[in-house]
Amino acid sequence: MRRILTHGGTATAIAVAALVISLVALLSPGGDSGPDDSGSDRALFALPAQAENTVSFVQRAMGFYDAEGRDATLDLANSPAGTEGENYLFIVDEDGLVAAHIDPDLLGRDLRSDLGVDADGYRFGEVMLGATEAGLWVDYVYLNPVSGYREMKHSWVVRHDGLIFGSGWYEVQSPSPAELE
Repeated sequence: MRRILTHGGTATAIAVAALVISLVALLSPGGDSGPDDSGSDRALFALPAQAENTVSFVQRAMGFYDAEGRDATLDLANSPAGTEGENYLFIVDEDGLVAAHIDPDLLGRDLRSDLGVDADGYRFGEVMLGATEAGLWVDYVYLNPVSGYREMKHSWVVRHDGLIFGSGWYEVQSPSPAELE
């Protein structure tokens, strides 16, 4: 709730999108959001494009994992070939350690450490470790590797076969005066 209260409309929209995604996943066979047996569309409203793309990216990564195995998935996620637009996959293992990330310096780091604490002191890593098979959105401030600025990041994380699969996007914001110095 902290993020919804402090980040207003965007976080509320994300929370609503996550709720819709969770409901669609629960009601749809195989977790897809396609039409039901009667042919009517279950979508209540359009999701923000970034949220929809992020959820799809994570679902496809879990499908790749199921088809190709753990080693192939970690190899792909740890390489530039494992990215899609601004989406990159991160995977956290059973011990809470980063097993896959586009930034090799993060491999093996514990989400319960300072890695999992944002610029505002929010312990997002511990929240991510609570992900379930239904998935959840986690909002936190993090360094955007593209812009070089700390920005709000919205990550979709899902527990799958004991691992946590995640991806997200950054809210592009104007840099603070301190960041410009």
